[in-house]
This record gives sequence, structure tokens and C-alpha cells, in this order.
Amino acid sequence: MIVYHGSIRKFQKITKEMVVQNLNHNINTIGFWFTSDINTAKPFALGTETVFEKSETEFWDNGEPKVIQYEKTVSGYVYKVYIDEPNLKIYESNKEESYDLFMSERDLYCDYLGAIKRNVTWKDDAILLNKEEANTEFRKSLMKQGYEGLLIRKALIHNMITDLYCIFSEDSLLITEVVPLEV
Repeated sequence: MIVYHGSIRKFQKITKEMVVQNLNHNINTIGFWFTSDINTAKPFALGTETVFEKSETEFWDNGEPKVIQYEKTVSGYVYKVYIDEPNLKIYESNKEESYDLFMSERDLYCDYLGAIKRNVTWKDDAILLNKEEANTEFRKSLMKQGYEGLLIRKALIHNMITDLYCIFSEDSLLITEVVPLEV
């Protein structure tokens, strides 16, 4: 199976140390996230980095140039990745959004701050207090059931519909192509 991953970083192998993912709802540490098509991976390859440099126009009283800081737009890479048909938990529904099914199952492991009402969920925009623990326990639960990852069918990402894959281990991931993103 071929999937895609967008990143502003360049790397040769997918590892926890190399891959930094910026996903909504605190789900980034469940595993390694991929999309089913290249176009929905591209927005993840766009970002900013903080740059520090000596000013050519601003100086301190002693004549030394001031150091200025600014955000620079960067474009990264889209990785085409081969995965050898893992056993995936599939979230798919005709009645509700597949992403909602996934998040509802994950919410069983989540503790939220400021729970004025009972049964607060991710939809309430409450602060998640135990992101790492919740994601780890959710992943362990799926692995105990024999799953190597999960698939969220027809997820809405960056105003595009895609299948969203999450793979728990980097062992089965093989980068087959690195496409520089040009803006």
C-alpha cells in the first residue's frame, strides 16, 4: 500500500525522532500519520521557522548590530511511503463522520480540564490533560486487539477528503520517494 506524509523536515527514514506532526485534537503521538493521496499531504509540508540574524539597519549604542527575529515561510517535502498491508482498525460509517467514531473511541482514555458538565468530549474544545497517556493507552488497546494501526475513511483534512492512516511502528515503513514541495 502507498501512502503520503508531508513534513517541513528532510529525513531518510521515518523515526519518532525525525517525524514531527502537527495534527488537531492532540492525536499526533498515537503513531505515524499518512494520507491516501499526495494533495492532502502537501499542506503538512508547509510551515514556518524562526530565523535569528544580525540587523543591517538597527544597531545598539555601542555600534554592534541588533539581532532580529522573524518567521520565515518554508516548504518541505512530501514522502511517498510503502507499507506492507498492516492489520488496521477501520473507522467507517454511513451515519456519522468516521473521524467522530475514531475520536469517540479515543475519548475513553482522555481527561479534560474544566469539566463543568459530565461526559466532556473532544467536541467540547476542553483542554486535554493527559495527551501522552491517553494516546499511549488508546494505541495499546488497539495493539492488544491485534491492530498495527488504524484507518479513518473519508476524513476531512485541510478542506479535502482523504483516507487517514495511522501506523504504530516505524518498522514497516519504507520511503520510496521524496518530493520537494515548491511554492
